[in-house]
Amino acid sequence: MAKFTIYFYAGDFIEAFERFEQGRAQVYQTHDEVVRLAYDLVEQGYTVRIVGFVTPNRAVTNPAPGIEVTHLGAENHEANGLLAADVAHDDADLIVAQFPHLELLRAVAKTRARVFVITAGSYNRATLRSRLSTKRLVWYLNRPRYDWVSSHCMPSTQHLVELGVKPERLIPWDIPHPYDPNDHPAKQLPPEGPYTIMYAGSLVADKGVPELIGAVALLRQRGIDIRARLAGGAGDLEAMRRLAASRGVTDAIEVMGFVDNTEVFGLMRESTLVAVPSRREYPEGFPLTLFEAIASRTPIVCSDHPMFRLHMIDGVSASVFASGDEQGCADAIERLVADPRRYRDLSEAAVRTWNSLRGPADWRAMVTHWVVEGKDSPWLRDRSLAPR
Repeated sequence: MAKFTIYFYAGDFIEAFERFEQGRAQVYQTHDEVVRLAYDLVEQGYTVRIVGFVTPNRAVTNPAPGIEVTHLGAENHEANGLLAADVAHDDADLIVAQFPHLELLRAVAKTRARVFVITAGSYNRATLRSRLSTKRLVWYLNRPRYDWVSSHCMPSTQHLVELGVKPERLIPWDIPHPYDPNDHPAKQLPPEGPYTIMYAGSLVADKGVPELIGAVALLRQRGIDIRARLAGGAGDLEAMRRLAASRGVTDAIEVMGFVDNTEVFGLMRESTLVAVPSRREYPEGFPLTLFEAIASRTPIVCSDHPMFRLHMIDGVSASVFASGDEQGCADAIERLVADPRRYRDLSEAAVRTWNSLRGPADWRAMVTHWVVEGKDSPWLRDRSLAPR
């Protein structure tokens, strides 16, 4: 019986199996696909091990026959030795490194397993240490030791090509999306305020949350009735509440904490705007939050993060501002709430933007074809960036 192991950066996969079995919404949209992959592979005769690196606890459980979930319990990505130690004791025949941590890549390269590297991030930090780390990563990703490299959707995959990863090694992946802009009518700007802005994600500075709070403060000084909802259980929620208080907008900023994925989409749909203000240095891929925002057809205010630039174009698919600039964020919001035609045009453009973004390979199907058919799977080759 062949053994399959997949390493994830973070997440509570014990809870993910519980939510799946109970029919409850997942914390992360991708977790249902992880559970389904595990059950699919067990049904085909494989044993499956799911390993989480940064997890809420250290634990090992067996949620179903043939499936093991291991939480390594790291507090952050700098926890040295945990990944290498785990890989050293893993006798898997097939390993998916679902995040390109250098320690993980080095460790799996020493095994006899077939290896697939999958990622969803970007590499934009300008420090010397970050540039050297990115250079080492590109060297690893080009090694024939790894069968394939895949990144989430076209922008992230194109980013890896720009960094120097060989296109013939790359496959853009995506997952089935529960929402689609074709299922919703275009929106019109409400005739008057209050206007609401929806944010969903980690409540941390590098995600641009302070700029959004500052923009709300500036707009209220201009006499525009703006309110923001901040949904997310990760990060420093109290710090964001304190920042709102220091800027005099406690009444206009709702720090909601954790919100189920299905509820987030409903909040996006009913809000006036959706904000994705990530700073340039944040290692963002093309986030699922942006896919959900596009599907909601609620006009988007976003930063000029490198992963957004090709597809989120100011006045065409979003209202864009310079990363880290709260004044620019306020101006980008005002451009929409002051212009009903621009607002309507961005909502109507959602379908075109959506169609430009999707990756050709379904994540679960991609992994399954690799496991069952091997490196030379025609299905995988047909979806790679190899020149035709």
